[in-house]
Amino acid sequence: MRKHGIEEGRGAFVEGAWYIIADAACVGKRPVAVERFGTRLVLFRDDRGALVAARARCPHRGADLGLGRVVGGAIECPYHGFRFASDGRCVAIPCEGRGASARGVGDALALTRYEAREHRGFVWLFWGERPAELPPVPWFDGLPPDERHAHTASMDWDVPFARAMEGMLDVHHLPFAHRPWFPGVGAMLDPCEVRVEGDVIHAEAVLRHDDGEPWDGRRGWRFELEVRFPGVLRLSFGKRVVGMAGCAPIDAERTAIVGRYYVPIPVIGRLLAWIGLRAEFCLIQPGDERMLASSEPRDADLDACRFVRADAGILAWHKMRRARLKAQRAGEPRRLPVEAG
Repeated sequence: MRKHGIEEGRGAFVEGAWYIIADAACVGKRPVAVERFGTRLVLFRDDRGALVAARARCPHRGADLGLGRVVGGAIECPYHGFRFASDGRCVAIPCEGRGASARGVGDALALTRYEAREHRGFVWLFWGERPAELPPVPWFDGLPPDERHAHTASMDWDVPFARAMEGMLDVHHLPFAHRPWFPGVGAMLDPCEVRVEGDVIHAEAVLRHDDGEPWDGRRGWRFELEVRFPGVLRLSFGKRVVGMAGCAPIDAERTAIVGRYYVPIPVIGRLLAWIGLRAEFCLIQPGDERMLASSEPRDADLDACRFVRADAGILAWHKMRRARLKAQRAGEPRRLPVEAG
């Protein structure tokens, strides 16, 4: 592989950042297992309803805790009934009797836990070595104050994370990759402005027909895109619809996407958001996945592409990623965000 492939290719996950990994509404009374960053995780709620994220492998003999159940706020292994509290401690070992945990039998059986938060209806995971002070969970100004007029859904792409983020930042594919659904949309991206503020990429662009004249401020489809690096973004199109998405690597080859539409219209807003997001996931996103999955090379490689002005947002994202991965290699951080049990 070329230089960028070595730096940014297969298995290179950006650490020290919050990722959206699931819809919090999907984590109820039963544990939920997901795979992220090549690791199988289990999500469950303790006796107070607080979210817990841990490695799904039972420390005893490796059973999948995602197949277990939650008893009194502790997750129970489906194989031998060992139970683990929200702080990771093993609190029950049936084969050793009721007093086993009190006698210290389970001291070496603590779960590997991860920093996770529930915020605005999403499950957020901090991937990377835990710093002395965790950064705040990112969010966007201007979004509705609650989710009353919103709908959330999830899907998986058979596409590496960096490729998926290229697709999220790409606007000028719309009149071609999605021609059946957006007939008559102009192909020229003008004006197109991208600016970077810290770890945030702002992009404003208009897709319009090339009539040889400067943009008059009215014609065309206007898009506003904001990305909180590495994988959380907000997209505004039109006056009534706002979308956002959280992308996280499942492994080196696949990406999980949690999407949401807001339609802040009384009474019918939630229904319209459901219709809009369902159409997005069923009609639009499969085309994006197909284009990205068929692109060569499969992993993002800047040397293999010839970018144009309309790709400025993608280039800004790759610049951030390259800098972050370079810093990770220099500091040699731990791979897993382990919190001592």
